[in-house]
Amino acid sequence: MAVSLAGAAVLVALAWATHHQLTAGPAPEAAVEAMVLHDPSDDGEVAAAATALWHGTVLRRTGDRTIAGIPSVRYEVTVGRVFKGEGLAGTVVVTLTPDDRPLEDGARYIFPTVPWQNTTRDGHAVLAEAQPRPADDLTAPAAGGGTVAEHWTRLASAAAGPAPGA
Repeated sequence: MAVSLAGAAVLVALAWATHHQLTAGPAPEAAVEAMVLHDPSDDGEVAAAATALWHGTVLRRTGDRTIAGIPSVRYEVTVGRVFKGEGLAGTVVVTLTPDDRPLEDGARYIFPTVPWQNTTRDGHAVLAEAQPRPADDLTAPAAGGGTVAEHWTRLASAAAGPAPGA
């Protein structure tokens, strides 16, 4: 019985330590390396990997901030058309890493994003290594046929998969 209790205590301690390591996040001074599980140049893979996919207009760069140990450049962006995701409307904060190509004020892009834990304060991060796609005109022809809007609508629908019960 004592051996069983000791074994259970060891298992609980290991489970707690593993949970703590996985959920504590990196220390502020820790280097962070992203693991990319999508091809950032493939629109279909980017659409599937992003939590949200939307068209927006950059208002301005608002500064730099470290979020969850990741240096970030912050932009205010007006949300236009949402292809995938929920709760995106009005003006939101979008972050990129300092190594990403800067966004231009007034320019329009397709944003593949994932939310930070606190979207009110930190906004939405552009998907790792997937640069926002320039998209001034959603009615412009897209490579492969159709318009830019139709291209991203098709990819967002494919990323969502079949409806439940279908």
